[in-house]
Amino acid sequence: MNLIRFILPFFLFVNVVAQNGGLYTFDFMRFSNSARLEALGGYAISLYDNDATLGVNNPSVLNVNHHGQFNLNYVNYFADSDYGYSSYAHYLKNIGTLSTSVMYANYGKFEYADASGQRNGSQFSANEILLQAGLGRPLDSNFSIGTNLKFGGSFLESYSAYAIAMDFAINYQNRAKEFGAGLIFQNLGLQLKSYQKNNREPLPFAINLGVSKKLGHAPFRFTFTYHDLQRWNLTYFDPLTQQSIDPLTGSPIAIDYPSFLNQFFNHIVIGTEFLLSKNFHLRFGYDFKRRFEMTPISRPGTTGISWGIGFKVKKIKISYSNAKYHFAGTSNHITIATKFGSSPKLDGFYKQD
Repeated sequence: MNLIRFILPFFLFVNVVAQNGGLYTFDFMRFSNSARLEALGGYAISLYDNDATLGVNNPSVLNVNHHGQFNLNYVNYFADSDYGYSSYAHYLKNIGTLSTSVMYANYGKFEYADASGQRNGSQFSANEILLQAGLGRPLDSNFSIGTNLKFGGSFLESYSAYAIAMDFAINYQNRAKEFGAGLIFQNLGLQLKSYQKNNREPLPFAINLGVSKKLGHAPFRFTFTYHDLQRWNLTYFDPLTQQSIDPLTGSPIAIDYPSFLNQFFNHIVIGTEFLLSKNFHLRFGYDFKRRFEMTPISRPGTTGISWGIGFKVKKIKISYSNAKYHFAGTSNHITIATKFGSSPKLDGFYKQD
């Protein structure tokens, strides 16, 4: 009954805030905050272990093993843009585990130009920042809950905007079967100040559901995420760009709209971890939507595929990932984690009990 009381208000609220058109601002609130997360496709909300970066993305997995963990994440993004994350977790007795983080995105310098394209030699910048605090705590031996509070600022040339948002999440773990499940409501909030007066825009609200399973007698852990439950149609499709007349016969061509299966799989991201040793892991992810929408017909390549590695050197954990958004656009993530002090439980390398 307590679980139903926790979830029901958020489903009621979803009917108010969900945007059918899918248009929103402050997209940086959905940036991946760790190399491990990006390597698994950008979603891993069901994992529950001693990796505190997972708690930044999903506060319900914050736990005592995250106490004292400090993380730095740098991302070499697209077109000379980059961003970085830093986070720290601290366990508060009888309260829960607190996580604080900051993200700074730099999109580089841009030259001013008039309507005809003539440049005047001066430049402007574009930057965004996200401050976040989260708290997670167990309800019992299987369920845990958590919430994030976010404050974001966006500064694009002379325009600025501010927003506040919250995440609400719940996680379930069956440690005997090494199975996990998670549900999160992300970015429930609003703009405090818009770029233009009286023109408030929606935030990137999303409902994501995920499960994970580690094989009992093999070093594999699988994650499955169904993202953006609040909106069925995620497909970018413009019928005006479709060829309507056959150039050889002159006959009309029926427009091939995305099928039901396309719509369904556009919500799915899968990931795999190969736990090769106590101190070395391999990771892979596959994003169906990215593959479907961003793959050029002439050069599909590895669009939609991500991969990464993680290893431990003494007290330092290092993770790297490479995610292919398009054959002309690749992101590179590197995360460095260390721990100050000790927690009540042994801190293994991303061990899932």
